[in-house]
Amino acid sequence: MIKILVIIPSGTVYGLQNSTLDFMRSLPKGDFDCHFFITRWADGELARRLDELKIPYTYSWLGMFSRKLDWENLRMTLQYISKIPRIYFDLISLIRKYRPNVIYTANYHELILLAPLLKAMGLPVVNHMHDPPPPILFQRAMFRFWDFPVDQYFVPSHDVQKRLEMLGGNPDQIFVLHNGIDLSSFQHEIQHSNHFLKQYKWPSQSIVLGMTGQMIEAKGHLDLIEATQLLCKDYPNVRLAIGGKQEGPFYQRLILEVENRGLSDTVVFSGWQEDIRDFYSSIDIFILPSRHDEGFGLVVAQAMTMRLPVVATRSGGVNEVVEDRVTGFLVKKESPSELARAISHLVQSKPLRQSMGAAGRKRIEERFDLSKQSARLETVLKVLTNGVQR
Repeated sequence: MIKILVIIPSGTVYGLQNSTLDFMRSLPKGDFDCHFFITRWADGELARRLDELKIPYTYSWLGMFSRKLDWENLRMTLQYISKIPRIYFDLISLIRKYRPNVIYTANYHELILLAPLLKAMGLPVVNHMHDPPPPILFQRAMFRFWDFPVDQYFVPSHDVQKRLEMLGGNPDQIFVLHNGIDLSSFQHEIQHSNHFLKQYKWPSQSIVLGMTGQMIEAKGHLDLIEATQLLCKDYPNVRLAIGGKQEGPFYQRLILEVENRGLSDTVVFSGWQEDIRDFYSSIDIFILPSRHDEGFGLVVAQAMTMRLPVVATRSGGVNEVVEDRVTGFLVKKESPSELARAISHLVQSKPLRQSMGAAGRKRIEERFDLSKQSARLETVLKVLTNGVQR
């Protein structure tokens, strides 16, 4: 049995964490075993998910450094530095006890701290690179430091591959491993729900737009709210549901933006959905208006699996998931007017929504099936460990 020690410092669960969980649970149980090393500075969601999957984990004080010098970020960095001896002790103890064949790191933040220790351990190290830092001089210099213990990079898209190479990555060490969708978890025929119409007392003829995920400015919520205002001038039946955890200063800013634009009866914040399928089944069109380059766009792939048409910005890996004018529309970033025009085509035509939704499901089945991607991961891990098992 090949043992994988998975290191995730993040305190929250979003695309990268969900993808890591999907891959680890999908590996053949008789051939692979995994143990997670996670942070105590967390909201508890990752630990809860691991408990549900019956995957063991060990806590430590994993965190992140910040280059920002405001008091809050400086305090966070100093707290993290004070915990470094404990982190090293916990990790060394876990490696001696668990005796893994390979170390699997998620993104690069933990490598900044753990690179010397990982190199000294002499174990194969893989890194799931979701969002490389920009290739500025400082980051290129840092990359040379945290890259040296890594034997193999997994990247979710060719766009991330290109960005990692620009940072200094060796092309021979970069393997494109698309995020996979567990098709068995998503109904083949979407059972559309009137849940949002009933909950928010919207008219039965409403066309519901939806986006969900992290509430940060880079995701483009502000552009979608402005696009919704533009749409409502010609299509008063349009409604917008924004999912995701309702926390942080940006969430409060979004509430004010909706109120100031007079959209309080049109735009709602539906909150965190325990089962993301409930969100997708309650909307008609999925929107991802990202302002930054997405590593992959997991929510887009999930929506397509639920036979929803998609409108997204040309943002990194999303270009590889959405087939423009076939499974949805791709538009330029930070352009509410272009976003509104693309959405309007789908608002006007139910047959177009249905045909694009069907094409989206087919594309996911053919290219992003979790079982196929997991089989590719399995092959690479076996090669890295040379079949050595503990």
